[in-house]
Amino acid sequence: MKFLSRGLLVFIAFLMFFIPSVAQEEKTTIRVGISNQSFATYEHESVTFSSPEEILIVDLASNSQYKIGKDKTISVKIIDNNFKILSDGEILTKDAKGPVVLTPKEKIAIVELNRKGMPAYYSGLIELVAIKQNKFNIINVLDLQTYLKGVVPNEMPVSFGLEALKAQAVAARNYANRPQNAYKNYDVCDSTACQVYYGMNSQKEVSNKAVDETKGIYALYKDEPILALYSSTAGGISEDWKNVYALNQPNATPKPYLTSVCDDSNQNFLTTEKEVRDFYSNKTLSFDIKSPRYRWTVEWEIDELEAVLNKTLLEQSRAGLVEPKFDGSYKLEGLKDIKVLKRGNSGKALEIEIVFKNGTFKVMRELGIRRVLKKNNTMLASANFFVDKIEVKSENDKEQDKENQAIFSFEKFIHPYDNKVKKIVLTGGGFGHGVGMSQYGAGYMAQMGKKYDEILKHYYSGITLGTMQKEVLYNPYNIEYKTEFYYQKSSAKDVILKVVNPKRVSSLNFRINEHTFSPDMSGYSAKTLGMDITKYLVNGVNQIVFSPLSEKDKSKSITFQIEVGNKIGK
Repeated sequence: MKFLSRGLLVFIAFLMFFIPSVAQEEKTTIRVGISNQSFATYEHESVTFSSPEEILIVDLASNSQYKIGKDKTISVKIIDNNFKILSDGEILTKDAKGPVVLTPKEKIAIVELNRKGMPAYYSGLIELVAIKQNKFNIINVLDLQTYLKGVVPNEMPVSFGLEALKAQAVAARNYANRPQNAYKNYDVCDSTACQVYYGMNSQKEVSNKAVDETKGIYALYKDEPILALYSSTAGGISEDWKNVYALNQPNATPKPYLTSVCDDSNQNFLTTEKEVRDFYSNKTLSFDIKSPRYRWTVEWEIDELEAVLNKTLLEQSRAGLVEPKFDGSYKLEGLKDIKVLKRGNSGKALEIEIVFKNGTFKVMRELGIRRVLKKNNTMLASANFFVDKIEVKSENDKEQDKENQAIFSFEKFIHPYDNKVKKIVLTGGGFGHGVGMSQYGAGYMAQMGKKYDEILKHYYSGITLGTMQKEVLYNPYNIEYKTEFYYQKSSAKDVILKVVNPKRVSSLNFRINEHTFSPDMSGYSAKTLGMDITKYLVNGVNQIVFSPLSEKDKSKSITFQIEVGNKIGK
């Protein structure tokens, strides 16, 4: 074996710009916070479990252990911050400090929960952690692949096909590995606030295959996993991340892979009100065309919308998204107009003005706008819309129309004089925030024969696909450093092993499946080396294993990762 010669080196070192850093560690297990039946809270006072198998219960504070027979019911309550645990009504303990861990052989049910019309079963183990006076978290701890199998069919219809589901699996894997500090005791939640996770009973054969056949694969930008945002329907043009999540934040870290993308390469971004109106008035062909929310109309009687806005403007004022703040101390009356003041590349409303007889308010941000403009207590599908006012004429105006009918045609929409607004109508497109991958778009692309990497590269600009970086150090215990990934030989994609060697280690020892390599590193001056490993791969899961660095390189480190490239020969 040898690394590619300098002339054939696949990856050229960025010598002047390289800054050594510790690689982000890939999660092999994940901690999922489990909510109640309505997804309203993650703080529980009691819970009931059952399993067709034996369950081992351990109080980690005291190491007390209880083995429960199959088909038994286990009830847990927290009283005075101690866990009281009962099995079929028989008290096992009254004073477990916790965390309390329940370990089934294969699966355990949370009796109070029903997910997707079925009892909620979970694999892995369940951990109960006290969080405050008489409240605790329920945490499902399991391996990442099994977690994703409980996510993918709940985030995307399996009817969208294998390649779309693979794209969803990669995006969900990226999301699960994102850096986060939102939760203390778990990595992700189980609702739409994170990724929808319904456990074992929701798994489907085709979505399981999608997870298996993308094992270890991430969407990467400059070798780092991206924030792979996705939503149901972009509406034909996706939105720039900064417009939705970092508007008016000049110091926000850029995310160049989350820029606006048009499905139609001949389509321009929407920069005028006329362009917005023309685009969302028509079902222009795009990858989202099959979405039931591709185009939509919402209308309110004026009294209805005034009642909604009196409530929602107060709520969003408390969230800091309304200027000036509305405190609810008086009733807003005489709604006159809703104007879009600022738009994104997709025509998405980023700031609106709502005008009443007794007050004018600005609502900021896509989410704030959608939450303010509710219909039937449901927030607006997206902020991609234009506004029409339907007005009722006064008797004087009707007479004026009769006198001037030879000159003026009757106008249904905005009219002068003393007309009163009767209805507000929003016409728009899309469902969700519209940043990153459109799930309906992914489904359409898959039906067109596009592969999952093509889908991902359409929605995430400038990305590559591959594994996360793995750092290799010296250790005296001979602990190896391993990464696994799925490769499909029929894809004819070349695969590169990339080794970042900033301090130039003296030797390396690694395996690619059953092939062993020990290159002499003395002849390599580049800090980043690439090796085409395609011929050493098998169809299925492949394994790359690095031995720890030698004692001679005790103060050094390297990182390695694989990158799946273009078709061989291209």
